[in-house]
Amino acid sequence: MGKGNNYLTDLECRNAKPRADGKALILPDGDGLRLVVKPHGAKEWQMRFTVAAADQGPRKESALSLGQYPAVGLPAARKARDAIKAQSRAGKNPTVERNLDAIKQAADRAATFRSIAAELVTAKVKDGISSKYAKKIDSIFRSCLFPLIGDLPIQEISSSILKAALKPIEARGKLDLLADALRISKEVFNLAKSDDRYIGDNPAEALKTNIFPKHRGQNRKALPWAEMNGFLHRLDAGRLQTETTSCIKLLMTTGTRPGESREARWVEFDLEAAKWTIPAERMKSRKEHCVPLSVQTVGMLKELQLLTGEREYLFPGQRGSKAGVFTDMGLLKAIRVVAGHDLVDAHGFRATFRTYAEESGKWSFEVMEAALAHGKKTATIAAYARATHYAERAKLAQWYADELDQAKRGAMVIQMKTA
Repeated sequence: MGKGNNYLTDLECRNAKPRADGKALILPDGDGLRLVVKPHGAKEWQMRFTVAAADQGPRKESALSLGQYPAVGLPAARKARDAIKAQSRAGKNPTVERNLDAIKQAADRAATFRSIAAELVTAKVKDGISSKYAKKIDSIFRSCLFPLIGDLPIQEISSSILKAALKPIEARGKLDLLADALRISKEVFNLAKSDDRYIGDNPAEALKTNIFPKHRGQNRKALPWAEMNGFLHRLDAGRLQTETTSCIKLLMTTGTRPGESREARWVEFDLEAAKWTIPAERMKSRKEHCVPLSVQTVGMLKELQLLTGEREYLFPGQRGSKAGVFTDMGLLKAIRVVAGHDLVDAHGFRATFRTYAEESGKWSFEVMEAALAHGKKTATIAAYARATHYAERAKLAQWYADELDQAKRGAMVIQMKTA
């Protein structure tokens, strides 16, 4: 062995006993490494080293504990000694480096998938996503991802671990949910990578292709115009609650999205001006949307006001229900009962409106798109094309309500099936 280094053997370390005089026994191994045998018999590795003073004065001597023997064996202690010597030669303070490493390890343990997912949701809310979408992604985290990987340190999650967490969703055949879970998982890892809490390739990237079956999106099922006569007659037959009928009519005559109609508040309406102003936070585009109302729609809303006008929402949830408003599933079931089949979705009334208006040849593309609150195709177009076409949309709304009335007058009543 080299002079001044590696004095000890493992046998000597095992057999070392405390001093009889009650003082610590120090067994040097060389280059600052020593085994200290405490009076009570515990054995601790210590490493003594010198570092330059901050004021460039004389070098100062310090010591670090390298752990207890035999938990830390002789080879491991020597390896730690060599690492500390390398830090000293590089001008680093081993004590500071150890503290920084402890802080980093604690941060790594705290940086779990769950904690960074919470940061992602908070950031998205600040960026303006709707409360409905925030609840959706939070629900995906809690139900699909947190049970298996929520409490794992983010750095320990590999593609195979993420794949195992997503497999149960595939097994249930929920491919749309699977696609959403994979997409937001990718966002979690990207957020962690942004400040080096995750080092390496994003695990979700490796799962994007050839791993899970693809969800094939389908167009919303729209009610054919040929069925409109029977639908409107059955809708007015009084088989549904007034609030439910009114919600369907508001959805049909305004071309709004189901959530925008279901969650409508009375404060948003100016019935004298025949205008409904949907605030930005309730719009998909995050921009305020003014909806012109037809004479028929205003009349319907004035009648509804007698029932729910003192409530916050036009279509409040049933008393005792956890839902504050008429639910999406409740609306869908009511529509399908009226239609007499399942080949129609609430969102599909927007397609019915858009198709009928376009086939009439009376309305420009820009007016129809503005009526549906569709965003501009590119950021450049959106920056310059800011017209709302409100006056033309008011004409379109009245024309479409008149067309619905005409459709109802145009054929015989078709009986509605019992729910």
